[in-house]
Amino acid sequence: MSFRRGLLATVLISFAIGLPAHAAEEARPLTASGKAWATVRKAVRQGDTVAVELRFETDYAGYSGETIYEKVADGAIYLSAGDTRFPLLRENDKPAAPDELKLKFNYDPTKNPRVGDWKARFAAPPADAANVTLTLPNVAPIGPITIRNP
Repeated sequence: MSFRRGLLATVLISFAIGLPAHAAEEARPLTASGKAWATVRKAVRQGDTVAVELRFETDYAGYSGETIYEKVADGAIYLSAGDTRFPLLRENDKPAAPDELKLKFNYDPTKNPRVGDWKARFAAPPADAANVTLTLPNVAPIGPITIRNP
């Protein structure tokens, strides 16, 4: 009986030690397929706007790509801080983001994990806003985002 308790304790301790790394992996904002994730490359305040750049990566060999969105629906993409939403800006009556976002095929992510890039401009949250988050279709919430001043 003592051997079993010792073995069980060793397994539980090993599992607990492995949790932080596993939890960090799950914290990545995954796409709908669960095989790619978004990383904020840049978020810069420019007056009353914020320019955001994302990079999408995968570590899944043979990733076939996926469609994040094909048309920007009104209100589907926004920044939020608390209960307040900050919309995607419009330029010449078009959203200040790509018309579509499709992630590309990646046969060998060990050579280059990038499967896509994305840029957009938003109305800026207040300078003292904490926990700014980006909502994008078919991607888990992205954040918290640190917005830098130029």
